[in-house]
Amino acid sequence: MRGTSRRVAVSVAVVLVCLSAVGPALGAAVQASGERSSLNGQTAAAQAQPLGFQSAVDPDVVELRAAVREDGTAAWTVDFRVRLDDDNATAAFESVQADVEANETAFTEQFATGMERTVASAENRTGREMALENVTVDASKERLPQEYGVLTYRFTWTNFAATDGDRLRVGDSLSGFFLDSESSLVLAWPAGYERQSASPEPDESGDSSVTWHGQASFGPDEPRVVAVSGGGGPSAALIAGIAVFVLAAAAAGWLYRSRDEGGDGATEDGADTADAAATAGGAAGATAADADVDGEPDAGGADGPPEELLSNEERVIRLLESNGGRIKQQQIAGEFDWTDAKTSQVVGNLRDDDAVETFRIGRENVVALPEESDL
Repeated sequence: MRGTSRRVAVSVAVVLVCLSAVGPALGAAVQASGERSSLNGQTAAAQAQPLGFQSAVDPDVVELRAAVREDGTAAWTVDFRVRLDDDNATAAFESVQADVEANETAFTEQFATGMERTVASAENRTGREMALENVTVDASKERLPQEYGVLTYRFTWTNFAATDGDRLRVGDSLSGFFLDSESSLVLAWPAGYERQSASPEPDESGDSSVTWHGQASFGPDEPRVVAVSGGGGPSAALIAGIAVFVLAAAAAGWLYRSRDEGGDGATEDGADTADAAATAGGAAGATAADADVDGEPDAGGADGPPEELLSNEERVIRLLESNGGRIKQQQIAGEFDWTDAKTSQVVGNLRDDDAVETFRIGRENVVALPEESDL
């Protein structure tokens, strides 16, 4: 078998080809190829790739994620995952890790060379001034529960998306993009924005992202996502506070009128009114106390401490318990509005403490309490 180090290097090249496919000539060539073809062991994309590799071996999993900021700049993460299913593959990936630690610049410069051409092509096509910045690389291992070697590139792409008032228009930098069968593309938008449209229809949708899985060849006006700012309307906590104030004021006015009509001696009706006001105020206060800072009902109460007093790990455990002991990792990110990186870190901490177990169903990572795991 070919070494993992060669697989990773060629995987990088293939993804750069996919990104470069947004250029008209190469994009047309990739789309015309249709199904993946081979010539002397090379894919059609690899034959056209700019980095000069002489053979192509696809990675097991590639995820490309662009997290777009309000100004249109995107923080990109590209993960290349290779299964470490035998001693040779493991030793080869550990060699890659050592190479990254010894000479990170060799990896980042090679990746940046291909990406800079892609960014320049998108700049010419969209008319927006763009730049590639802050390219980094990291090599690590993950167990999901299958062990993978993961080579991760991160970089910033300025003006990746177009801004239009309160709208973000994402995707014109990737027109004609191509995904092979092992790859996924994730486009995410900032908190406070809502998706207005997405084309083509994504394979997965979250509160702040959409995902397409390969094999897929996007059209000349795809992919496209329009996200609109939510406008920052009043939160549920603020509405609850106003309701408490209005209810308390009404109760106090009612009590005052009752006492005024009954004179100095408190009547039975007056006492009943006071009791009603106290009850109303108590109920309103309880309603306000049950709203957390995010405007959501407090998950604490009789079952435990309030949500805001829990650690991130404790919040995940509580979410698992309320969902039958098992949940998709992507749902955890959506529930708490966390990035994928933060979610992976929290889940990893729990896994290290044997508090949860993780496994994979299809393309989904699943997190489970030990007693709920099928492992």
